[in-house]
Amino acid sequence: MKLDFLPPHALNDGAEHHYCLRCHGEPVEWRTTDGRRHCVCPACGHTADRALVLDPAVRWWTDAEGEYWHETAGVFVRDVRGRLLFFDRTAFPFGLTIPAGHVECGEHPGEAAARELREETGIAGTRLEHLARVPVPGDGCRRGADAHLWHVYRTADAVDPGLTVHLGPEGTSAVWLTPEEALNHPVPVIHAVRRVLDAYRGTPLPSRAAG
Repeated sequence: MKLDFLPPHALNDGAEHHYCLRCHGEPVEWRTTDGRRHCVCPACGHTADRALVLDPAVRWWTDAEGEYWHETAGVFVRDVRGRLLFFDRTAFPFGLTIPAGHVECGEHPGEAAARELREETGIAGTRLEHLARVPVPGDGCRRGADAHLWHVYRTADAVDPGLTVHLGPEGTSAVWLTPEEALNHPVPVIHAVRRVLDAYRGTPLPSRAAG
């Protein structure tokens, strides 16, 4: 998505803005219906799964073509059987995902990964290993960006699959799946996670004895 319709002040006034993607009115109202996030524009009445959000707390930029980018950190949580933790998103993009979220300004991606893991699953104090840095064009989010730079991590040690997962408001139905099971699951894996799974699968795993 490009930002050429925005008033100039919106790009540098340090305020948070929420614009309707149809009429470009501001602000939109965010609501949750049947467990799914969506927004409604008071100006034109348009209901959508996403809006254009400019948040000074989140890392964002535009590239040479004017494309709006965000930065994201995600974590593959693995158990002793080589399975990964997935859950169903309640906000766009809908589908199976891993614990992940936007990197905030002044935050190291590893800190963002640990924070998102804690907020979305309740898992804290787990060492993380960096796997890859993956640009993903075509990765849309509810905040209006259609491109994300992903920092991909995994838990350094395998976790107990009996661990209680406390999902936050952005997730339901936690499941443990192998990468192959996830890619063939009835609930589709979101586009970006399909891309970053390649980075995970291409990295040798420690032996089970080490985990």
